[in-house]
Amino acid sequence: MLQHRLYRLLVAGFLLLSFTSAAQVKLSIIPSKTVVQQNESFQLQFVIEGASQVDDFIPPSFRNFEQLSGFEQTTGYTWVNGALSEYMTYSIILRPKIKGRLPIASAIVKAKGKTYTSSPISIFVKEAIATKQAEEERPDYYLMPGENVKEKIAKNLFIKATVDKRSCYVGEPVLATFKLFTRLDSESKVVKRPSLNGFSVVDMEEPEAGLFSKEMYNGKMYNCYLIRKVQLFPLQSGELVIEPVEVENLVRLIKANTRSSKETNTWLDAVMEKMKEADVTSGDVIEERIVLKSDSLKVKVLDLPEKNKPENFNGAVGSFSMEASLLEKSIAANDYATLRVVIKGKGNLPMITAPVVSWPSGVDSFDAKLNEQLDKHTAPISGTKTFDIPFAVSKAGSFTIPRINFTYFDEHTKTYHTITSDSMQLNVTAAVKRKVPVFKNEVVEAATPRWVWVSGVGGCLLMVIAGVLVFQHKRSQPKPQPPIVEQANEEDIQPQKTIQAYLQPAAYVLEGLHPKQFYSLLLQGVQDFLIERYQLESQNISNTQLAHVLQANHQPGLAETFQELAQACELAVFSPVQIADDRTQLFNKAKEFMQAVDNTEPAS
Repeated sequence: MLQHRLYRLLVAGFLLLSFTSAAQVKLSIIPSKTVVQQNESFQLQFVIEGASQVDDFIPPSFRNFEQLSGFEQTTGYTWVNGALSEYMTYSIILRPKIKGRLPIASAIVKAKGKTYTSSPISIFVKEAIATKQAEEERPDYYLMPGENVKEKIAKNLFIKATVDKRSCYVGEPVLATFKLFTRLDSESKVVKRPSLNGFSVVDMEEPEAGLFSKEMYNGKMYNCYLIRKVQLFPLQSGELVIEPVEVENLVRLIKANTRSSKETNTWLDAVMEKMKEADVTSGDVIEERIVLKSDSLKVKVLDLPEKNKPENFNGAVGSFSMEASLLEKSIAANDYATLRVVIKGKGNLPMITAPVVSWPSGVDSFDAKLNEQLDKHTAPISGTKTFDIPFAVSKAGSFTIPRINFTYFDEHTKTYHTITSDSMQLNVTAAVKRKVPVFKNEVVEAATPRWVWVSGVGGCLLMVIAGVLVFQHKRSQPKPQPPIVEQANEEDIQPQKTIQAYLQPAAYVLEGLHPKQFYSLLLQGVQDFLIERYQLESQNISNTQLAHVLQANHQPGLAETFQELAQACELAVFSPVQIADDRTQLFNKAKEFMQAVDNTEPAS
């Protein structure tokens, strides 16, 4: 079993498995190097995303290259934004025959009834250097004789944390990225997330390159795994520190013995010979456990300029436009109208609140209803925030809603800009007299007789007698019957979806080979369950909002349990490769939580 696993590592290189979903098929070429020497070998990969099998694969002709191996095929999965996607790779090792810029034509793949082609690429080949022959491109999970294990790992496995700016203003967005770079066979999990104190944090929902990508660094191609990518909005001035992220890694290296029963010229010949003999055993494997930390990052945050700062400035930083309008031009007194304010642009949009309105006398306003459409994949965040502010007018007349001002700070020009809307007219007519509805099945009791007040003891006696008569009269009347509710047909009643139905997808993959798929399906099942049970309209509701719904229904204990479940699932999915966790225990915890929700009476 170990020999078979290591053989696949030798053939395919170590693509760490993470899981995602993409519907469309895409074919691309990824060379391990784009600049090589004439006597230097390199690996060429043809990656087919969105398919686990193809009808036909037609590689380009390699007239100017020597083929040192045949095509090796691998399949796997990637994880992007909570969805699963299949992929295939065809890998081959080449060595250029001549110098110059050598083109590699397009490959052709037939999959899912369609034909796809890759873009052509070029490899630049330099003059061969005899002393460099031993340094041909080789898989770095091989430990060559004389190499130090710790130095080998340090050169080929590391974390890079970057920010797009080291100095900014309060409220100005900063893009922070944490990536794991590796050329080794390793299993990794995040053990400590970066501390982001002093910032308002917005996670990029769908990283631009996906969770897994190939990136060139210092002339070498690395497998790159996105740990976290966030937009940070400083809340205070001063020097803010972004603490490191910590990742625990189990690294496996294979001891390569260049001595072979057959005479070999290079390490590659020795490896190929070893592969043919399939003589890799457990004694050839070295395992090393190491915890990596990124560097701490410091960001100098400046106060916004006090000079020329308008009084109505409310913290908006970026570039924006504003529109204001009344949804109703005329209403009756005591009815409601709506003032709509729309703010568009890019910057710290999540932190922007509704502008202050100077309402005229006689107008009562209420809390604004927010609708936002934000593109969190771009930096800075762009989009639209719409504030619908309901208000009522108590008397008839013509009312003027004065101009609305919105001020923002442009960090590029370092100046304040104020946008002013036009004033708006509202015509209010006299209040409408509304009829009280009378229901057909309502039983109306006899009108109470008018009584004449009689002073003295006789008057009191008359009142007691009258009270007795009225009481007897009421008892003699038939009791009001409740309105008859028409029974719905059984076929019209939609049965409530069971807990087992929500958990079935996760249960199906509980013991599967892809744990990330299980965690994603489990979290999705719990989220769908809560959306249905609480009859929530939005299908794109966040975990934080779901926790607030549980809190609002006087279920703080269940809210805390749900947050623990969501955090455990997200941490498992968030880990670059695998996370050691008891899936069965988490599955049972989710099931018990859902049963507790069904057994708890919601707040009225």
